[in-house]
Amino acid sequence: MKNIYSNNNKVLKETLAMFKPTEILYSPIEIGKFNHKSCITNFFGDIIIKPFEFPNNSCGLNLFMEKFKSAVSSTSAKKIILGCESTGHYHLNLIHNLKLFNLPVEIINPRDSKTENTNKNSKTDIIDLNAIARVLISNKGSRQIVPEGVYYNLQRATRTRFKFIHNKTSTSNIITGLVDRIFPGLWDKDNSIFSQRFSKASLLILQHFPHPHQIIKLGTKRLANFLSKHNTKLGIDTAKQIVDTAKISLTKPVSELEQDISALHHHLKCFHLYTQIINDLDNEIASLLIQTPGTYLLSVDGVSVTYAAYFTAEVGDINRFTYANQIISFAGTCSRKFQTAEFEAQNLRISRKGSKFLRSTINQLALALNTWSPKFRDYYTKKYLENPEKPGRARIATGNKFVKVAFALMKQEQLFKPIGLSFDEKIYYNKLWDKIIRKLSKFNVSNVISENNYLIKIKKQIENNYGLSLTTEIMDGKGYCHKTCG
Repeated sequence: MKNIYSNNNKVLKETLAMFKPTEILYSPIEIGKFNHKSCITNFFGDIIIKPFEFPNNSCGLNLFMEKFKSAVSSTSAKKIILGCESTGHYHLNLIHNLKLFNLPVEIINPRDSKTENTNKNSKTDIIDLNAIARVLISNKGSRQIVPEGVYYNLQRATRTRFKFIHNKTSTSNIITGLVDRIFPGLWDKDNSIFSQRFSKASLLILQHFPHPHQIIKLGTKRLANFLSKHNTKLGIDTAKQIVDTAKISLTKPVSELEQDISALHHHLKCFHLYTQIINDLDNEIASLLIQTPGTYLLSVDGVSVTYAAYFTAEVGDINRFTYANQIISFAGTCSRKFQTAEFEAQNLRISRKGSKFLRSTINQLALALNTWSPKFRDYYTKKYLENPEKPGRARIATGNKFVKVAFALMKQEQLFKPIGLSFDEKIYYNKLWDKIIRKLSKFNVSNVISENNYLIKIKKQIENNYGLSLTTEIMDGKGYCHKTCG
């Protein structure tokens, strides 16, 4: 039977089927950083326990539980539902501890409680508590799922990495500006000396000899010896090119650039620190990823360990979704709808209502798939040719197609197999396994215990289905050999 509510009001119907309205209590909680507020009402909105405040600590939790037990005792309630708004990170610890008492806590969208505010011109804790209570009683709106276990840790690691990537990019831009002031021409895009601006040799020169006058004084031979001593691949020809660039560089004297040079040294330290932190996080992320079904995403060309981890971290436990379109809706990459009478608008923009982290990840995945995956590149090209003046639609369509593929791979725990595979499956899956462990070659994931390791599960699936004997050893990014699993 269809229902006018998007969530089918299944929870409310099941609750009323099992309990009388007089046996149900609701406890809305207004979350604060240091103190929370709550009250307890019945199904009809009658206040059983007046609004009270309790601190955000164990003493406050004990006070809340005393009020809760008092309400249950006075009403002989058999069912109680707690709820609060999603408030960044402030609600997480309280919810965790309430769940330890086996209390059901619903996290509602602040947008939904705002619509239940009867007084649009006022906002107080009491008004907010009443609005949350009305959302809980009517079971309106959507509910947020707090990730737990490996999914929580993976989400924290990936989001931390995202922030440090942002910091590193910002620092890189500052360093570029300082180099343009101190040593103009060193990073000339038309006459590049270094293969990469932030290569080992480039950073060494900036750290020890950032000013052109210092390079000229050092000379070609000693500069070449310096580069050789620090195990760079650059020789006398590159050293000569750097010295020649220094001679024609239009710069100021060292005395006028002392603070710029000092700032450059400080930002170089930050750059190296961010690089090390990101490398450490990458290793932790890889170890967490292979403890989830997100490991199966590595079987798709163009999906790196980082992208697979980002997607898995934001989606969480795949079993909480029934259809792939639910993930698309959660990401906000589904198109808007507008229909009235005989008119229905076409080609509307995406909704953008949902997880901005997941939406950004899907967009980046679409670009990577267009570059590295022939199957997805064909689809991207097809969508682009349909509407070449709006290339963003091809990216969104490709991202949504990946979501559907990823949902199937993670839900069914199977490896990616292109439609119409024309060559021997035994050869295909042997190469696919090599491709997966090659993606993990920069990380040491041997510390993951066997019972949580999806690499072991994948290895056994391939070996049992196709009679193969797969290697588990790969060379990591430092040239050391280690086992990826078991």
